[in-house]
Amino acid sequence: MITGSKQRNLSKHTPKHAVKVVYSNRYWAILFKCLGFFLLGLVLGLLFFIFFKDLTVSLIDRYKFLQGFFGMKQYEQGVSYHTVLTAILFGNIVSTLAYFILGYFRTLIPLSVISGFLMVLLLFAGAVKRQAPIPLEVLILFSIESFYRCVALTSGEHLYKNRLVKKHPFIISIIFILLFIVGAAFYEVFQIFGYIF
Repeated sequence: MITGSKQRNLSKHTPKHAVKVVYSNRYWAILFKCLGFFLLGLVLGLLFFIFFKDLTVSLIDRYKFLQGFFGMKQYEQGVSYHTVLTAILFGNIVSTLAYFILGYFRTLIPLSVISGFLMVLLLFAGAVKRQAPIPLEVLILFSIESFYRCVALTSGEHLYKNRLVKKHPFIISIIFILLFIVGAAFYEVFQIFGYIF
């Protein structure tokens, strides 16, 4: 990463497009780009749901495997606490790792849009099927899981662009993702069982 004085010297002696490339490789710039396209996907998904509600519910019901890709699962009564916690952790780690790998292969923009689009459809289709508003705890989980998946996408693209020239953004982001995966998993089992331990 280039410091302030070096950045000023770079901007004086190099073309503007070269400076733009340097900015585009920064972790925060990549993350904000990812979040922006994810929000675009949310808006597009909401518009699609508004105009094609019945079609959305039918498609989500037919392609239930999409829920697993986003770490969403339905749990049956009688399943043990540890089984549920393990399933949540495993599903979220695998799906987040997939996001990281796809981010490394430069799919950040399309995957951000598609993720936002599909996740909002899954949320609203579920609410229609249950004939109930979306619970607050589901919105909280949705926000947390969406954010750390965006961080995973960002980390993958940042690794591709910078090749661990600066290791600390990558290490901090991995720690952040793991903490949020564990926190979200315990929050989810708390909603299911009413206790954490």
